[in-house]
Amino acid sequence: MANIKVYHQLTVRDANGKIVKRTRKRLSRSFVLQFLQIIEVCTLESAVSIKDTGNVSRSVSMHANNLNAAGAAGEGDNGIVVGTGTGAESNTDIALGTIIAHGAGSGQLNYGIQSKTAAAVVGANVDYIMTRTFTNASGASITVQEVGIYANTTSTNYKTCILRDLTGAVAVGNGQTLTVDITLRTTV
Repeated sequence: MANIKVYHQLTVRDANGKIVKRTRKRLSRSFVLQFLQIIEVCTLESAVSIKDTGNVSRSVSMHANNLNAAGAAGEGDNGIVVGTGTGAESNTDIALGTIIAHGAGSGQLNYGIQSKTAAAVVGANVDYIMTRTFTNASGASITVQEVGIYANTTSTNYKTCILRDLTGAVAVGNGQTLTVDITLRTTV
């Protein structure tokens, strides 16, 4: 029997790189409706109406940008994103409850470039890992409560939330960094 699972782990480091806190690797429960709708587009090659992060229905058809979640440096609305929302996870989530904006102002985090590993066989699993680091230069502590993945869905780069998970309260002090690792795993 084959399975697909997603895990997330958060690591907070001080200005010297010393680990201040590391969460356990937690099983994600929250691939949302839009994720499977994008798979539907890819397998049927037909247009599907998918809600973007602004709750607007967009017609999405086969395109090179479908499921592009690369997350460039400074890009606070693509790839791995973090927020402060605490609302319950739902299959119909269309966005994080309260996304943390990119920047160095009050309540903001600097979004670093997202990296990834190549999908590879690891024991009985096939793992693909996405990683993004966020730096707090806001002058105060910020508590991350949720993590997600936003992806481009059309040539005009509408953003769609494909995953949203609560993390528990993970405080990131001023001058500290937060690294979020998301592991997609299939097991035979």
